[in-house]
Amino acid sequence: MCHFKTWYFDEHGYVVSCEHCNHFQVSFGTTMLTLSPTDYEVLVKMVAQRKEDHVPMHNPNVRCVVLPTPCSNIHSFLSERELQLLHDMLQEADNEIKTQQMIRLF
Repeated sequence: MCHFKTWYFDEHGYVVSCEHCNHFQVSFGTTMLTLSPTDYEVLVKMVAQRKEDHVPMHNPNVRCVVLPTPCSNIHSFLSERELQLLHDMLQEADNEIKTQQMIRLF
């Protein structure tokens, strides 16, 4: 049975991880992904790269960003605004995770 640690939560989504199996759940909008730690790291990097490479449109609410998921046949279709929200959410969660990892070293 999973016992979740919450790394991030707001009205747009959440990032949690199971203290027993180490898998992550990332929920954003109407999508929830259950990811291995490796797949989670790939997702964080992929969103950051997509955000960095994206050329802004005139309307940030138009869905024009295709984001692959670890499931090869499933992609997320996001607006620039949603990409920014997802990016911010994952960065905040990642900062919390890294902070906890550093604290455990002492």
